[in-house]
Amino acid sequence: MKLAGRLEAAIDEGRASLLARELFGFEATARALPGEYDDNFHLVAPDGSQRVLKVMHPARERSLIDLQCAALEHVASRAPHLELPRVCRTREGATVAVADDGDAWRLVWMLTWVPGRPLAQARPHNADLLAGVGRLLGEMDRALLDFSHPAAERPDLKWDLSHAGWIRDAIPLVADARRRLWVELALARFEAEVVPALPRLRRSVIHGDANDYNVIVGDPLSRPRPVSVIDLGDMHRGLTVAEPAIAAVYALLGKPDPLAAASAVIRGYHGACALDETEIALLHTLIAARLAVSVANSAQMKTTSADPYVTISEAPAWEALERWLGIHPRLAHYGFREACGLPPVPHASRAVAWLAAQDAAPVLAGIDLRNAPSLVLDLGVSSRLLGADPAAAETGSLTRTIFRAMERTGVGVAVGRYDEPRLLYSSDLFGSGPAIEERRTVHLGVDLFLAPGTPVHAPLDAVVHIRAHNRAPLDYGPLVILRQPPERGQPRGPPRRAARPARRAIRAGRHAGRERRLAAPRPRPGDPRPAGAGRGLPRRRARERASPVDEPLPRPEPAPRHPDRALPRSRGLERRRARGASRAHRAQRTALL
Repeated sequence: MKLAGRLEAAIDEGRASLLARELFGFEATARALPGEYDDNFHLVAPDGSQRVLKVMHPARERSLIDLQCAALEHVASRAPHLELPRVCRTREGATVAVADDGDAWRLVWMLTWVPGRPLAQARPHNADLLAGVGRLLGEMDRALLDFSHPAAERPDLKWDLSHAGWIRDAIPLVADARRRLWVELALARFEAEVVPALPRLRRSVIHGDANDYNVIVGDPLSRPRPVSVIDLGDMHRGLTVAEPAIAAVYALLGKPDPLAAASAVIRGYHGACALDETEIALLHTLIAARLAVSVANSAQMKTTSADPYVTISEAPAWEALERWLGIHPRLAHYGFREACGLPPVPHASRAVAWLAAQDAAPVLAGIDLRNAPSLVLDLGVSSRLLGADPAAAETGSLTRTIFRAMERTGVGVAVGRYDEPRLLYSSDLFGSGPAIEERRTVHLGVDLFLAPGTPVHAPLDAVVHIRAHNRAPLDYGPLVILRQPPERGQPRGPPRRAARPARRAIRAGRHAGRERRLAAPRPRPGDPRPAGAGRGLPRRRARERASPVDEPLPRPEPAPRHPDRALPRSRGLERRRARGASRAHRAQRTALL
């Protein structure tokens, strides 16, 4: 018999009470609980003790019940502090009994009742609560690392993320063409990134379905915390990292900041069951794959069933999939690394070591910034230089204010500070959503304010990555981005100055030797006087999206390689994601103006 929905003649509550008494010696009243296939009951005895009676669908295999009972008893012995359900034995000492339902034999087993409410009904879902979900799953999975059972090998289980490729056949069932592209993109990334890594990824027995109705939260009147998981019906031996990925999917549904919600779950899980760097790097793709599996399953089930239970989370899943694919994979990777206590950027230490080993030349000809007279400006939110008038932050007014301050102090260089909160980011380039959404507020560069025409030199041997003049208000203005160190095959010649005018010499792809002049073109009549070295790295939402400020820039030569570039060019969504990756790639380069 195949599992194809609940039986029409379900076990009623009176029959459940009778089975509990006859098979387990537990006298109680029964109340039916929801279930996709099986009949579940909450039992309450006269003395107040509580149990859960589970009467399985006739098509349920005995081995899967044995798996769940064995796993719960294993966790109880390895991690007795966890409040997971405990297996209650029959009068004869067995974990599972068999009952005659008239039309079929039914497997019956009993568990202790875990008090609390589902995570779906607990509020608020703050970072501590979500981290607690991850920690609970991590402690359970750590206890299961040495557990094995023959029934845990379930190659046909559609919820095993290592087998997510099955959704390819379900994609045509998605009616909306735009949504089909989302599923195709999630699947393409899964096949390009996860499938080649499968031989290297850890496998263990996992719960596999930590949705917000399977996680039980304790007393809401005190500080709520996750205390247990229930419904082990999807338990299997799968990717260990799939456990926090699946939990993160349900944690981010409907959240204003899905990456923060997912990161909280990952932080808690890693603290209890450490993830390795390969697993962390694949989390973004696995979360997208799980969302794609969910919506593909809904599309498939709708062709054979009208039961709303199987499509209950479809709308939130589609919304979450769209938003999740809008988060750049590298941003998510860095966020997850930080959540796990690792340096956010994996290669940062190598970059820092490389920079420390370089002998940088002065950026300004004849001016040693280490000891030359200079003025450090306060352009922050409490700046007395700018005052409270918003008009003082306009380009023309700000330019006059800065150069007057330089003249009063008799210096040729003024410095704008790194990591300074500023109110200068008033353009839609820095966030065009509602005012309550996160906007760019922190300056991510060091400004050098100089007289127009001052020569600017390359401090290190490099290659010109981009040369442009972005004229939009609050945009970069004249811009040169250098790429360091030069890639293999690029000329490295001895340090030298420009042998011809900078306007002709500077172009993308050209070698810029150490101390080479990178002076911007002379101002032309009508051009606004430059107010400094730009305003940092604009972005639509802080740490989330690449900014449209990069749109006017020419495509890098050669264009940075990103995994999305390998996708078919006929897929518009994939190409847009690839262009977004390219813009984010450019935004991470060092700007010299």
